Amino acid sequence: MTDAVNMGAPEANPDPLPVRWVRPLIDMVARAPATIHTKLLAGFLLSALLLLAMGVFSIVVINAMNRQMDQVIELQDQLELAQQGIYAVTAQSHYRAMALITQVDSWNDKIVAAKENFTNDMEAIREGADEDLAVIVDRIAATDVRYAEASDEVLALYEAGDMTRASDVHISAEHEISHELEDDLNLMIGSLEEDIASELENFRGNRRFLTVTVAAFAAVSLLTALAMGAILSWSLVRPVRKIDLALGRIADGDFGQEVEVPNRDEFGRLTVNLNRTSRQLSTLYEGLSELNSNLEQTIEEQVTQLQRTEQLRRYVSPQVADAILTGEQPVAFASVRRNLTILYSDIRGFTQIAERMEPEELVDALNEYFSAMTDIVFSNGGTLDKYLGDGVLAFFGDPIPFEDHAERAVATAFEMLARVEELRGTWMRSEEELSVGVGISTGYVTVGNIGSSTRTDYTVVGNHVNVAARLATAAEPRQVLVSERTMAAVQDRVDAVPVQDLVMKGVRRPVKVFALTEKTLSTPREI
Repeated sequence: MTDAVNMGAPEANPDPLPVRWVRPLIDMVARAPATIHTKLLAGFLLSALLLLAMGVFSIVVINAMNRQMDQVIELQDQLELAQQGIYAVTAQSHYRAMALITQVDSWNDKIVAAKENFTNDMEAIREGADEDLAVIVDRIAATDVRYAEASDEVLALYEAGDMTRASDVHISAEHEISHELEDDLNLMIGSLEEDIASELENFRGNRRFLTVTVAAFAAVSLLTALAMGAILSWSLVRPVRKIDLALGRIADGDFGQEVEVPNRDEFGRLTVNLNRTSRQLSTLYEGLSELNSNLEQTIEEQVTQLQRTEQLRRYVSPQVADAILTGEQPVAFASVRRNLTILYSDIRGFTQIAERMEPEELVDALNEYFSAMTDIVFSNGGTLDKYLGDGVLAFFGDPIPFEDHAERAVATAFEMLARVEELRGTWMRSEEELSVGVGISTGYVTVGNIGSSTRTDYTVVGNHVNVAARLATAAEPRQVLVSERTMAAVQDRVDAVPVQDLVMKGVRRPVKVFALTEKTLSTPREI
C-alpha cells in the first residue's frame, strides 16, 4: 500500500517532522501495541511517578526533619527541667541556711516542696532520657539519696534545738552534697546543649539536601514531560494528517484510497476500517442486535431492583435501603439466629380512647402516630417489624448489624415518648391523655423471611420478642422498661431503677426488669 494515490496535483506533505532525528522515537511509540489511551496514560504515569517519587522522598526527609525537631523540643524540655533542678537544689541550701539563721519553721517546709519539685523534674527527665543521659540521672538520684539523708540529719538536729551541730552538718555534708548535685546537673545541661546543637545541625543538613533534591527532581520531571509530550503528540498527529488527506480525496470521488501508518493503536485500526467501509453494515447490525439484547437484560435487572427497593423500604429507612441496594452494606435475608434488641411500644388506654373518637378521626390519628413512630425507628437504624393494633414492634441490629443496637433502641424509646407529648393535640377529643409504654429486651432471636410459599414477612421470633411485649404491657404511661441484658449494654449511658422481676411461662427464672428514669444517651452514630 502507498501513502496516497497520485492524482496529478501537488500533495501536501502528511509527514512533516521539525527534527528528523526524533523519527525513530516517534515510530517506536507509534508501533507500540497499545491503545492511545494507554500510551497517554503511560506518558502521564511516567511524569506522575517522578512527581510521586519526589513527593515520597520529600515526605521521608520532612518526617526525618520533624523527628529531629521533636527531638530538639524534647531535649529543650529536658534542659529546662535540668535548669529547674539546679534551682531546686540551690533553693534547698538557701532555705536551710535561712532556717538555721532565723529558726523559723516555714523555711523547712519550703525545703520539702523544693525536694519534691526536684524529684518530679528528675523523673520527667528520666522518662525521655537516652542511655547516656539515664546514667547521669541515675548518678544524680544516688547523690540525691545522700543529700536527703544529710538533710534529714540536719532537720533532726534543728528540731532537737542543737543549732550548732545542725549548722556543722549542713556545711560539712548537706551543703557539699548540694554542690555535687549541681556539678552533675551542669554536666547534664552541657550534654543536652551538645545534643541540641547536633540535632539542629542535622536538621539544617537535611533541609539543604531536600532543597537540592526537590530542585533536581523538578528539572528532570519538566524535561521528561516536555520530551514525552513532543513524542506522543507527533505519534498522533502524523496518522491524523495522512487519514485526513485520504478522506479528502475520497470526498472528491477517489474511492481507491489506501492509507498506511506505522501505528498499532486506534489509528492503525482506523486506517484498516477506512479501506473496508463496505463491510461495516454487517458490523453495525450485529452491534444493534447485541445492544437490543443488553437493553432487555438491563430492563429486567432494573425491574428486579425496583422490586427489592419497594420490599426493603417497608422495613428499613430509605438511607439503609439505598446502602443495601448499592452494596455498601452486605446483608443476608435468610433466617438466622442473631443477637438483637427488640422494642415494643403501645398506647395506654387505647380502647377507651377509640370508643370516644369517630372512626375517621381514629384512623387519621393512628396514621399520624404510626408515621411518627416509624420515622423515629428508621432515624435510629431500626427495622420495622409490624404494627400490632395500637402497638409498634421493631428490632435493631439487622439486616445491617450494629454493635450499639441496644443503645439505638433505648434512644428510640426516649424519642418516642418525646414525640407522643407533641402529638397529644391530635387526640384532644378523648378524655384520656395520650401516652405510651415501651418495653425493650436484648438477646438471641430468629430473624429473616418467615412465612408460607405465598406470603412471607421479614420478622423476628423468639423469647425476647415476648419479653419486650410483656415489658411494654407492664410499663406505666411514659415509662420505659428494659431487660437485664439491655440494661447491661446501656448502663453507663442511662439512669435506671430496678422494678419487680417479670415471671414468664416457659422461662426458668424471672426476668430482671429496670425502669429508665433519665436519658443521658447521646444520639446514635450515623447509619
